[in-house]
Amino acid sequence: MKYKSLARSFHADRTNDAFNNHAQLARQRLEADSTFRTGIITPLGELFTATPRETSLLTEKILLAERRVSRLWNQIPGVMRWDYIRHSISEELFATNEMEGVRSTRKETQNAVATAEKAKKGGDDTKARFSEFAKLYLNLTDKDSALPSGIADIRDIYDKIVLDEIDENDKPDGELFRKGDVEIQGPHGIAIHNGVKGEGNIGALLTSMIHLATSDEIPRLQSVIMSHFLFEYVHPFYDGNGRTGRYLLALYLNHDLTMPTVLSLSRTIAENKNAYYKAFIEAEDKLNCGELTLFVNTVLEFIQRAQNELIDELEVRVDQLDKGEAVCNQLERKHGLSTKAVAILYGVIQEEMFDSSKSMTLDDAAYHIGLSKQSARKYVGELMDMGLVIQSGKRPLKIRASELLKDILKTGVSEDA
Repeated sequence: MKYKSLARSFHADRTNDAFNNHAQLARQRLEADSTFRTGIITPLGELFTATPRETSLLTEKILLAERRVSRLWNQIPGVMRWDYIRHSISEELFATNEMEGVRSTRKETQNAVATAEKAKKGGDDTKARFSEFAKLYLNLTDKDSALPSGIADIRDIYDKIVLDEIDENDKPDGELFRKGDVEIQGPHGIAIHNGVKGEGNIGALLTSMIHLATSDEIPRLQSVIMSHFLFEYVHPFYDGNGRTGRYLLALYLNHDLTMPTVLSLSRTIAENKNAYYKAFIEAEDKLNCGELTLFVNTVLEFIQRAQNELIDELEVRVDQLDKGEAVCNQLERKHGLSTKAVAILYGVIQEEMFDSSKSMTLDDAAYHIGLSKQSARKYVGELMDMGLVIQSGKRPLKIRASELLKDILKTGVSEDA
């Protein structure tokens, strides 16, 4: 039997004792041995999650899928991983902006990631729109990326994500958060949520959120998802809560799931945003008495869906890489290409398959073969003489797949290649 919320159980009760039955069921769920209580008291009640069979099965599927993701991810070369990460972060920014009605283009988010990467590598302090937001996501590549240790860290994250993107009137007016009240309106101007009142209460609940997210007494996936609910329930800012909350969700999940999974989540949530918002509304029904079980299950389903799409995508990429390697080996045998030229060729093929720029610099070519740029020129020339690559830029020198190579990749090595 599918697990029902307390609210649904109450509405399905046609007896004259529905209210007492509801109170008894709520108490049973809160006090059950399989329940994880947070000790966090809100107007909804104490926040808690039960562990019905659906939760256990979803968690197991996610953990098993993570093994497949990790295995596929490890088959992708390091340079291509970075191309994938850059693209995924750009899509992450675009998806979360779109959810919040923030106008942005994919070109802007790609530029933000490129700018943030330069700053991360060489201390370049050039700024671009969303570049601070992008830098936060790039920092997730460090598995030991720092988690918030206090509420001032939450404000710091918020500033980097959205402060430059919101109206002056909507910026925080308290010491760290908002002083005034906030009301979230749904369709037709109907209020669907009121944020927690008072900056003192906001700070206290966010402190509890930080402790909850890293609790060693609740399974991590459940504790992180419950902390995500709590952040959005508190709604500590006038604007920008959604983007900040989803980044915090990614930050906490990144310590337990693979980065490709984490970077797929906002896109999946954006594609299912009605179900995402509905989960919040249902969790806030006072008849549910603070139970977050179905909210947790909804987000677990999003994670599983993101993993399934990711696995399909990575399997295609690994298959393409295998075919690209086979083409290199065939061309090496057929035309007597040097080993170093083949290594560069394999890099060019990867760029053609996966990178939006589809070009390789001389620096990249030198990196692929572990030699100087001057030495790499010789092997680039070898590939150009064969008609397999063409020059696509001068300063810096860039090369890309020729039409001949593109045809070979589509059809295989022909006799007259």
